[in-house]
Amino acid sequence: MTTTRAPAKEGADFRLEPSPYGNKAKRADWEARIEAGTTSLGDAVAMLLQWRADHADDPVSDQDDLWIEAHIEHRVAVLRFDEMTNDQIRSETLTDEKVADVCRAALDAAGDAGDDPAALEELVAAFRRRYRPPIMPSSPFMRAETELAEILMKAREKNWYGETLDELREARGVVVHKAGKKKKEAS
Repeated sequence: MTTTRAPAKEGADFRLEPSPYGNKAKRADWEARIEAGTTSLGDAVAMLLQWRADHADDPVSDQDDLWIEAHIEHRVAVLRFDEMTNDQIRSETLTDEKVADVCRAALDAAGDAGDDPAALEELVAAFRRRYRPPIMPSSPFMRAETELAEILMKAREKNWYGETLDELREARGVVVHKAGKKKKEAS
């Protein structure tokens, strides 16, 4: 006779209490702002777009900023289902644009930018900043974002080996804080 064991539970336990991590005062303040300042979908979308614009140049976001943005996004997503039909959710962005038109315009702009990696990087960053879900439905966003990233990668790889490592670092704004040890050449 074979015995079967119950499968081992995977993942973390579900937690009902607030997270012990992060700046609780900052998070509580933003929870209150989000609740009070987003009585309609338009208010919530405006708050999310403003948050993204204000934090667009932050190279690294801290855990509290990520938490705040996630809570604003959650509020937008919930209000979207309250105020829009399923057909609208699939075909319109929350900025009152047609999804297909936005995707086509972004890809056309990428074609117009040609092989200029800097222009393409800005275009891709602007697309992500403005239309990242829940502003645009996930599936069309991911398709368009993937196509834009492929165009960018192809433009970047042209003449990739034509520049030295130092030139590449300078062009990308890389700061080397600690250089590795150089190997001694055998004589």
